[in-house]
Amino acid sequence: SSRWSETGDCYVLKLFRDYVFHQADANGNPVMDLGHVVSALNKLDTADDEKIVLTSRDGKSLLVVSFADVARCLEGAYEELLAGSSEMSMSMNDGSGNASHGPYG
Repeated sequence: SSRWSETGDCYVLKLFRDYVFHQADANGNPVMDLGHVVSALNKLDTADDEKIVLTSRDGKSLLVVSFADVARCLEGAYEELLAGSSEMSMSMNDGSGNASHGPYG
């Protein structure tokens, strides 16, 4: 999907996921710092104005964003999912309030 390309709100969310859950030590070994995870998710939840640097996996792209920016991207993606879910629900409904079961009933 073009929404998840190397630009835009969804790309910010991909990079934020990596920032939170894909940490590495100085030697490049994966580490899981639960304090970092909890702190980052709390700041996301409160839409903190603190700036962070998000880095692509290849290290060639850097984005400076605030937790508030990421929170807006997340809210937009969630709203888009809700809208898509509503459209899908409406298309599966035959108009009488009953779910359609395909061409045979």
